[in-house]
Amino acid sequence: MIALAAAALLALALPPAAFAWGDRAHVLIVDEAVERLPDPLRGLFSSEADLKRLCEATLAPDTRRKKDTQPEWEEEHPKHFFDIDLVTQEPYPFKGFPHERLAAEKQFGPEVFKKAGTAPWAASDALDALVESLTAGRTDDIFTHAGDLLHYGADLHQPFHVSKNYDGKMTGNDGIHKSLEIGLVNRYADFYKAEVRKDRYDPACLAKPLDGLFDWLATAWSRQKPILEAETIAREKANYNPSKNLADLDNLDSPEAKAYYTTFKQELEARGSPEAAAMRDAAGHVAEFFYTAWVRAGKPLALAPAPEKAPAAQPVPYWLIGLGAALLILLFWPRRRPASM
Repeated sequence: MIALAAAALLALALPPAAFAWGDRAHVLIVDEAVERLPDPLRGLFSSEADLKRLCEATLAPDTRRKKDTQPEWEEEHPKHFFDIDLVTQEPYPFKGFPHERLAAEKQFGPEVFKKAGTAPWAASDALDALVESLTAGRTDDIFTHAGDLLHYGADLHQPFHVSKNYDGKMTGNDGIHKSLEIGLVNRYADFYKAEVRKDRYDPACLAKPLDGLFDWLATAWSRQKPILEAETIAREKANYNPSKNLADLDNLDSPEAKAYYTTFKQELEARGSPEAAAMRDAAGHVAEFFYTAWVRAGKPLALAPAPEKAPAAQPVPYWLIGLGAALLILLFWPRRRPASM
């Protein structure tokens, strides 16, 4: 499939270090989300170049978050998570939590969300921006906002992006965040590719997308328990702490890591592979958001072609200019006439 080929090309193009922060999982989710789109929407991204561009746009929010400039980091960082149990003491499934941002800030105060995150509202804002860009036919903006929507939406399905126990430190599972979304996916990519393709359904146009976002994160939150149980068994059997072995996230030859990840995956499978279900849900749900944006924009049938890049400016040959100036001086410099005899 074209989508799979584009995703594979992007994966090969990225250096190994770029797979930090779950990039490989994001690419798998984008690939499957595009496959679930109906025609003619899927056709808008049918070329390898467009699919690769969409994957790159989906990874761009993590690139922005890693920048050293403080204002940009402070703006971007909270958009990637929403630790709902840090904000409210209401138990799962958090049905009483206000979905509108102004209502939530009025009830809990705006400051808490700088620490707890703003991912549902970041995804909602990206949806609105994508509708506007699709309506206006601004291709560059379409890819930018589609990438934001796919990224923030997928983040809300990762169980440790929606909990104050975001890295397992509260339960003795420190390091679980990266071992789940990087270490496992790096080792069992083929398994997760197959898992995200299961149980496909046609995307629907959502009447209340923001409500859907909060439903997603509640489901993600509920998946922590079996994952924590599986990881506890794996670290005890392998006598291994992933937080102290970060290099093993990409080092597939580490024997210590192999024992840990083998047991971790086996224990997850014994519990129904909740991490794979989270990725599968992410692909289906972000496809619905993509479809909703397209319908709201009037179902455009084409994207404007990408503008051709202007040819790069050639360096000025200053040596040639100097040579020309010297020749002109020689030609026109007044010469002394010989004295008459």
